Amino acid sequence: MLGVLVFVHELGHFLVAKKAGIRVEEFSLGYPPRAFGIRYGETEYLISWLPLGGYVKVAGMSDFGKERAKGEPWELMSKPRWVQMAVMAAGPAMNFILAFILILAIRIGYGDYAYLQTTQVGVVDETSALYEAGLRLGDRILAIDGSEVTRWASVAEEIEKILGKSTTFLVDREGQTLTLEPVLSVRPEELGIEPFVEPMVGSVLSGYPAVDAGLQAGDLIVEVEGERIQAWSQMSAIISSKPEIPIQLTWERNGLEMTTEIVPKADVVGERTIGLIGIAPLRGRVPVPLGEAITRSGTEMAIYTMSIFTFIERLVSGQGSGSDLAGPVAIAKMAGDRARMGLESLMTFMALLSVNLGVLNLLPIPMLDGGHLVIMSIEAVIRRDLSVRQKEVLQQVGFAFLLLLMIYVTVNDLGRVLAM
Repeated sequence: MLGVLVFVHELGHFLVAKKAGIRVEEFSLGYPPRAFGIRYGETEYLISWLPLGGYVKVAGMSDFGKERAKGEPWELMSKPRWVQMAVMAAGPAMNFILAFILILAIRIGYGDYAYLQTTQVGVVDETSALYEAGLRLGDRILAIDGSEVTRWASVAEEIEKILGKSTTFLVDREGQTLTLEPVLSVRPEELGIEPFVEPMVGSVLSGYPAVDAGLQAGDLIVEVEGERIQAWSQMSAIISSKPEIPIQLTWERNGLEMTTEIVPKADVVGERTIGLIGIAPLRGRVPVPLGEAITRSGTEMAIYTMSIFTFIERLVSGQGSGSDLAGPVAIAKMAGDRARMGLESLMTFMALLSVNLGVLNLLPIPMLDGGHLVIMSIEAVIRRDLSVRQKEVLQQVGFAFLLLLMIYVTVNDLGRVLAM
């Protein structure tokens, strides 16, 4: 999967350079030393031993600044500054394009979950501003700041528009319309609200207690430990808090109620031990029209991008932890986990990773595309090129930083693997 993402990234540099009449000397997947390659025309296509990225080498440019341009018309530095910058920006741009195509393919091929077509609330974190303003489980959001909302995606879109401002939420609660006035300062995914999911069993997983208890697909969970259940999240919260502790579970099948004692199986998720009985919700699909799929794919890609920038901001400000960074080892494990969950899950992860790669390469770090763009911008402002020595020093500093970062994230990855 990483190979595909790197190939698409480098293909962006390659295509724009060729279109601009710049000679491409090498196109490599992986970093030197080279494993093997073939030459076709002016370009040598390589597979190299270090599978941590790739590169396109264009005439008249070296990452360490030691190759001096000769002024030939096919060299990068002989082209106008905007062409040079276009070549550098093309790699990240291709990653964003690939992410958009992947998300669009998911929307068109798989449709959307039926439960996302509602604005009914299935989860409200008691520490959130919306809970403090009066939003409760089962409420249906009708409008935000005067704009009608008809599905969960539009709820998120409207919340994005009013962050940090006083606003109004119109909600329906058992036929009564209420007005709430929260002030929201965090993004929708951090608000602690989720859409309503009916507590109906969609599938029963082998190896878990639900099989022995006799639960079947189509059963409606109505009571857990004496508490009447409205939403899947309500049931899930109770069960997950009772690992290896017997609980009373009541469900309805064909109008008849059945009750049994069941012991949730303990499972470790992150740093928590939770209880699982081995059931998954019923989540039907509905088709998404092409126009809506295109719009929503763009919105989802923007959300991915902003969440990555938010993470970087938290990391730089000290609010985040470097231990949250993942390298090739962790990515390989996550990709394997997603692949076992199915093609849709793998494509979603691939889209997110493609956006990550695009954003990472736009950071103003020498050696990365963003670093080259910053240098070219400086040269455009001062109207002269930096010296070869200046560029060499900048690239070496960037290389040392990236090498240390790669070592750090790899050690993090191995620590996670050994701790499992």
